[in-house]
Amino acid sequence: MLLNRERANAVMDRHGLDGLVAAFKENIYYLSDYWGSMFLMSRNYTLYAFLPRDESKPAALIMPGTGVYHLEHVPTWMPNVSTYITRIKPGQPMPPRDFEFTTEEIDESGGDQVVTEASAKGQALTPYPTREGAEMAPRDRQLLARYAMHSDNPAISSTRALKAAIETAGLSRGKIGFDDPRVLGWLNEVGLPDLTGCDALNIFKEIRMVKSPAEIELLRIAARMSETAINAVIDQIHVGMPLDDIGRIHAQSMLDQGGQSEWIIANIRGLATGVVEANEIMKLDSVGSYKQYRGDVGRTVICGEPTREMLDRNVAVTRALHIAYENIRPGKTFKEIVDLTLKAVHDEGFPGFVIAGPHSVGLEHTDHPVSVGAQMPGHHPLVFEENMVFTLDMPYHEFGWGTSHVEDMMLVTKHGCEALSSMDTSLRVRPIA
Repeated sequence: MLLNRERANAVMDRHGLDGLVAAFKENIYYLSDYWGSMFLMSRNYTLYAFLPRDESKPAALIMPGTGVYHLEHVPTWMPNVSTYITRIKPGQPMPPRDFEFTTEEIDESGGDQVVTEASAKGQALTPYPTREGAEMAPRDRQLLARYAMHSDNPAISSTRALKAAIETAGLSRGKIGFDDPRVLGWLNEVGLPDLTGCDALNIFKEIRMVKSPAEIELLRIAARMSETAINAVIDQIHVGMPLDDIGRIHAQSMLDQGGQSEWIIANIRGLATGVVEANEIMKLDSVGSYKQYRGDVGRTVICGEPTREMLDRNVAVTRALHIAYENIRPGKTFKEIVDLTLKAVHDEGFPGFVIAGPHSVGLEHTDHPVSVGAQMPGHHPLVFEENMVFTLDMPYHEFGWGTSHVEDMMLVTKHGCEALSSMDTSLRVRPIA
């Protein structure tokens, strides 16, 4: 179970919420453990996850009835799977055209077959035919049983299936947090006029910022994979290599490990175009994912001979990072650590260094509340908390000198922090062939 339920309950209490509704794929996955093909196809608003604050009330995954077969290989812990009809079974008469419908009720194949309460009545979740008199194979029986399991009272749209889940939990007059606040208006329109709520985009991130044990294990794997991928890139870098080839090496390494490349930034003097040049330091920033959880590791590499200044600056950054890690513990603010890190790197003989940015890592590269809309930067003052996974980003660019970077994955513990990647921030030197 990915969800940190204790954390979610505490945050909902702090914001006075009776529950949460997720419309964004990261939050649906986080709340429900379910990840399916609709996310890959960008079929937004076909799935929702609903989490009541009261643990005795049923949490619900809302999904199209035709998709419940996914639960055979990607199950959810949520007890209520609230389904809806998306297609008319063959032979069902088309409804009159004066029925009211919305765009989300159009046949998912892209046609104009409208699903209404009249046409959905008595429909099975699947529109597919059954061969008369045929002996059912074990997989046929398994799939038919799955459809039967979720066939009670399907709704006629995803919004109405979500409405049914909220009613089942007795929260028709509750206050719900929505990562997409438009969903509240849709629910009001389809029969929940007394439901209230708020924009919970950053509330979800506030919850996700502190990881559950299952998430920490996934992030350990993602960190290891991302570092392996960046090392694979470094092992193959040579003068004249197009920077575009670096992305292909990174992608192949992540694939070989069972993960996925999100991106790798390969940067020479502030630019990510062209080819690897002799005696130029390079920034490499590797972001890969494992089961949607991000790994984020940065290193500096050079093909050729580093100058004394390059080596000294790399050592200064490394020492400053160790000072920062030694001082991080629950309750310290991000700003305190940024100020400490910058002072340390300046004191170590790198006076021009300007950027030290911690960020939480998880289902997103930046997995903590961020300022949006009219909010000013710093609207959400951030504090290190136990079981937060973060990196302390140390990119640097100086016109006339070059571009460098180091970054490692860290877990905040009760009394400090623990490395999830190697912390080998040495300047990587590759010979010129």
